[in-house]
Amino acid sequence: MQPLAAAMLTPPSALRIDGAPGVPQQLATDMAPYGDYTPTRFVAWHPTEQDMLILRRAGGVPQLFLLRDPLATPQQLTRGRDAVRGAVFEPRRGAYVILARDTAGDEATQLYRLDPKTLEEKPLMVGPEQYTLGPWNQAQDRVLVIARSLDRNRVARRDPPLADVYIVDPLAPDQRIRLTALPGAHWRVIRWLDREQRLIVNEPVSATTSRLWSIDLATGRRTELGDGDATPDLREGDPWLYRKRYDGDLAKLSRIDIRTGEREWVTRTVEHEVDLWAVSRDGRRIAVLYNVEGKSALRLIDRDLTVRAVPQLPPGVVTALAWHRNGRDLALTIEAADSPGEIYSIDVETRQVVRWTRHPRVPGTKRPFVEAELIQWPSFDGTLISGFIHRPAPIPAINAGTVRGKRRPVVIDIHGGPASQARPGFRGQVNYWINELGWAVIYPNVRGSTGFGRRFVDADNGMKREDALKDLGSLLDWIATQPDLDSSRVAVIGSSYGGYLALASGARFGARLAAVYSNAGISHFVSFLEGTESHRRDLRRAEYGDERDPAMRRFLDSISPLTHAESIRVPLMVAHGRNDPRVPLSEAEQIVRRVRANGTQVWFLLAEDEGHGFVKKPNAEYQFALLTLFLERHLGRR
Repeated sequence: MQPLAAAMLTPPSALRIDGAPGVPQQLATDMAPYGDYTPTRFVAWHPTEQDMLILRRAGGVPQLFLLRDPLATPQQLTRGRDAVRGAVFEPRRGAYVILARDTAGDEATQLYRLDPKTLEEKPLMVGPEQYTLGPWNQAQDRVLVIARSLDRNRVARRDPPLADVYIVDPLAPDQRIRLTALPGAHWRVIRWLDREQRLIVNEPVSATTSRLWSIDLATGRRTELGDGDATPDLREGDPWLYRKRYDGDLAKLSRIDIRTGEREWVTRTVEHEVDLWAVSRDGRRIAVLYNVEGKSALRLIDRDLTVRAVPQLPPGVVTALAWHRNGRDLALTIEAADSPGEIYSIDVETRQVVRWTRHPRVPGTKRPFVEAELIQWPSFDGTLISGFIHRPAPIPAINAGTVRGKRRPVVIDIHGGPASQARPGFRGQVNYWINELGWAVIYPNVRGSTGFGRRFVDADNGMKREDALKDLGSLLDWIATQPDLDSSRVAVIGSSYGGYLALASGARFGARLAAVYSNAGISHFVSFLEGTESHRRDLRRAEYGDERDPAMRRFLDSISPLTHAESIRVPLMVAHGRNDPRVPLSEAEQIVRRVRANGTQVWFLLAEDEGHGFVKKPNAEYQFALLTLFLERHLGRR
């Protein structure tokens, strides 16, 4: 009698699977509880009421909700197949909401006006460009919209790209007025001084360099206000402009009086990097988040730079920070190993902490989820590299009859960016790997990561690119010294730039690896730079090098995984979204072809309706299930 065939999970219709087997339904069922969490993120306060806009997943993608009271049931405001990327209230009475949404992950964000009572949406700025909301005028009845030209078959390329700035009345958007055009695509308008006919704008140059400018709209003259990164604000009558800039090696908060040019430091005495900050509408209070070994530390400061006492907050990483218009209530989103993201507020007068959301406990998961442990190891040149490890519970001695039985398989998960940072937040479905399969998971912060000072961020630029790869080689050495980790069962995975490092690890360290996974990864720097959207290209050249320079082009070719595809003999899985505007799909297709030519096993997953990463819940769940199946075949369990 033939055994019954195992039931298989049906993939979403938008997924194309090439060279990979089906996913057993039982695996998907076992994993399902670990994907039932709904991360919540604070978006905006109502200008007059104690109401919040929040983002929460619904229908498989992040949607906009209205939360009227702490721990109340949120009201869903938006629906549809595509994710809401952000939103703001009309700043006078909160009469309507302006929200941003793209299509199938293409990042060509369009703007819509939403009536929170009828839930009717009307286009505000919809077309072939990417639209971003800027600041409002001082009367708060007009708003600036920045339109960035795109390519990749959306609109004819303008090289160099331009950022057009429009004045828009949200109640009559067809009457918009083109105010000016900025040369380049990454400008942000920080403040609109319409009565003075002046804009304050931020021009990013690289991951660690940006410039502030004052633009006289009557003459077009630009006056540089100095370096530093600022964010758009709506403050009334406050001349101080706050910016994050480097004091030596660390990014700290400073401010400049835009009337007099007076400058002063706000956080110069604190020996940690500034992460986020928010200034109250009246300018009286400043909230600053510091990055302390990946964790968040909050400081509250008055305008005269007097430091206020901070109440005890739940542990975790703060991912959003915003003052209510009353200048008294401060909203925060906090996530931790056991929390997918919850919203709190602080009344700075009473120091009362109020919890606004509470995610229900999800049955079917092993708790608690493992806290991240900070680890460090020396790299090839003596630089101390750090990261976070989640170690599964120890194997009971009765099951540990051999040395191999005592050691855990390891997954190294590399963040993108590279100017980003792995932090001890919520791991979602990865908790299934840790708690059910018994894998240790490491999140390294190789050189080029943020949070450790300017020199560390810039330590992988240009010709130093492979030094980050050497940091991973040193991590493999460190794993071999750990009595609870199995150095013969290590997989490297990563997304975007992390996907490049995963592929490069497969070529350089393949003999020491059991499997490699790249999601939206760069396989060849030259083809990536030539194929990424033109409005992103100059910032990427500042990071990786300019492929138009012959010497740099040769170097970029020499370090690219595609050039060394014949060395990738380790089992490989690749995933990509067709609409990815950052890393073209061709980066995945070419590495899959070349590695398969070696006779190497390659699983390829393509999402027709995704961009840079899988956002839609059905797609993301199938992707993770297939990845789990792939890794389990090569790592085993426990």
